[in-house]
Formats: sequence, structure tokens, C-alpha cells
Amino acid sequence: MEALHIVNSLLLNIKNLPGKVTSRRIVVIECDDWGGIRMPSKTAYADLCARGLVNIKDRYSMNDTLADKTDLESLYEVLLSVRDYHGKPAVMTPVTNVANPDFEKIKGSGYKKYFQEPFTETLKRYNRDLETFNTWKKGMELGIFIPESHGREHIAVQFWLNELQKGNSRLLEAFEHGVVAVKTEGINPAVSGFRPEFYFDSQEQTEFLKNSITDGISMFKQIFGYIPRAFVPGNSIFHPVFEQTLADTGVKHLLVSHFNPVPTNKGNIRFKYYRTGKLTSNGLRYYTRNCAFEPTDPGYCGIELTMKQIEAAFRWGKPANISTHRVNFIGALNESNREKGLKEFRTLLRSITERWPDVEFMSSADMFKVLYETR
Repeated sequence: MEALHIVNSLLLNIKNLPGKVTSRRIVVIECDDWGGIRMPSKTAYADLCARGLVNIKDRYSMNDTLADKTDLESLYEVLLSVRDYHGKPAVMTPVTNVANPDFEKIKGSGYKKYFQEPFTETLKRYNRDLETFNTWKKGMELGIFIPESHGREHIAVQFWLNELQKGNSRLLEAFEHGVVAVKTEGINPAVSGFRPEFYFDSQEQTEFLKNSITDGISMFKQIFGYIPRAFVPGNSIFHPVFEQTLADTGVKHLLVSHFNPVPTNKGNIRFKYYRTGKLTSNGLRYYTRNCAFEPTDPGYCGIELTMKQIEAAFRWGKPANISTHRVNFIGALNESNREKGLKEFRTLLRSITERWPDVEFMSSADMFKVLYETR
């Protein structure tokens, strides 16, 4: 046990060695999966569980869905409840998928063609309050909810469509409920649940994915009014072959892991080392996250680990970039899920400001400015 503690402590520190150093105590909260669909309703969840299509204990299937107005307002209340060294509230960077499948059109094509709709249209289909997207914009205006890109959709579209065309009964049942993420036998584990948008197993599939990058960034700009500063690939899977396409859209920063999963033409996954802060020849800069906060995960044991990760980041002169997911803050399907997540989130934010009174809360974009655009 002592040896394990030593190893974990070493890892906490070693991962913070590469990259630009700053004396400022910066905290960034990057929250994945906004905009994308998961489970549309309690009825759909109950039916899919009864048919064995989703795991009844899976927190994403049980709780994750498009945020409603109450979810957003409750989140904003927590963000506004603390102030940093400059008197500014906490900031969340919602990493956003801008599109979802248009199920009706896809079915109308006999599952032969893929059609998508902007997530703002999906909000309407999910019967969200008409003010829901205006509440997104309110958070942006307050400077506490600043979106970045998670790709066009959080779906391995080509694999999903191919299985639908083959008449996969499990997927077709889920399709009727407007659900994609169900596990299917005979599918490469790397694409299980059809979540990693940029997974591929042949060179021919990469052109579709390059087009999705270009299209997704264009949609992001149309919806939010600016080109995203950061791109966060779904499930972390991404290949260098896409970097030039991404750079051509005007995006400047690409999230990677120190050892990032990269697909091969044979459907395997290899791991490529990336150095935090490296500027590529096409103008992209790699960045990483160094903290995690998942309060609704079954294995969650409190804020202690997150606080230790923040402490290690500051020790080595790095911003604390906290990774989290939308599911932790959503109550549209299960109100108690939102209550638990926000209660822990409030505790974390208060603990940060008490432990480090000189902390500065920033969006991802503002962190990039401090690290790479100021002298």
C-alpha cells in the first residue's frame, strides 16, 4: 500500500513537469459532452434497460441528457457563489458538440445517408424550455460559461450507420428511442457505444472525418459567434492526419493526453507521446489536463484527490486544468444527480478559494492567453 502511495504521488508530480511555467495560480474547469445527446427521457431509459440494451447502473445512461434551463441556472448559481483573487466568479468551459443525428431523415433514407441537426434544434425536439439556449448565452455574457469545441457530434457516425444498414436489431431498437450509445456484440471495443468520433479502421474513412471537423467548426462559429480556441476530441481518440484540417479552421489548441490513443488503418489503437505546450508546424499547440473531478461517479470518494492534483499543478508552476463531464451537473432525468454533483462542486470551489486565496478562475481561452500570448 505504501509503495502504491509513492507511485501515485510520483505520477501526480511527473505529469506536471512539461510545459510553460507560470507563478499565477490558475484554475480552469473543462467540462465535456455539452450539446450532444445521450438519453432523451426516463421512459426511454426504462424501456432500454428492460430490453437489456443499456446497463441499468451506467451513470451516463441513467442521468446524462441535454441540459435544461434549470440545470444551467443551478450551475450558474454555484459558479457565482465564489470569487477569486480579482473578485471574479468561477468559470466553466463547456466543451460542446454542435450537432446530433436527425433520426427522422436518416430513417427516411433507409439508413443509407447521415443527416445532422444543430444541437439548438435538438433542444426543441427534447421539449426544452424555449429560453434554454438563451440561458446558454446568458452564461456567456456573464463570462462564466465559455464554450469550446468537442467536435461536430460525439458519435462514430460511419460505424453506427454501417451497423444500422446491416439491420443490427439492438441498434435499430435504440434508434427508435433516439439513442445511439448502446453496446453491440461484434464491434471493436475501441468503438464500443459508438462514442469516439475520430476512430477509423481504414484510410477511406478519414475524408468523412476531415469534413466533420470543417463542418463542425463552421457550425460552432454560426451558433456561438466565434471560432473555438480549443478542440477536444471525443474519447481522446485523434490522429495526426487530422491536424492540418483542424489548423485550417483557425483553431489554435488541441487537447491531448501525454500518451494519447491514436487509431491505425487496421483498427488498432496505439499510444503516441505528446509534449504539453508544443507548437506544431501547422500552428496547433498541444495542451493537457492535470486534474479530474467526477462527483457522480460510483467510485467518487470526495474532493481530496482533486485538491491533491491542484496542489501538484501549482507546485510545478502549472495551471490546474480540471477535467469533468456534463453528467455530473444534470438533473433533467434525475434531480438528485444534479443536487449531488452541484453540492460537491460548491465544496470544491470553496475549498480552492480557502486554500489558495490568490487563485484565478479562467476559461480555457484566457489560460491560453496567459501562457502563450502574453510576455
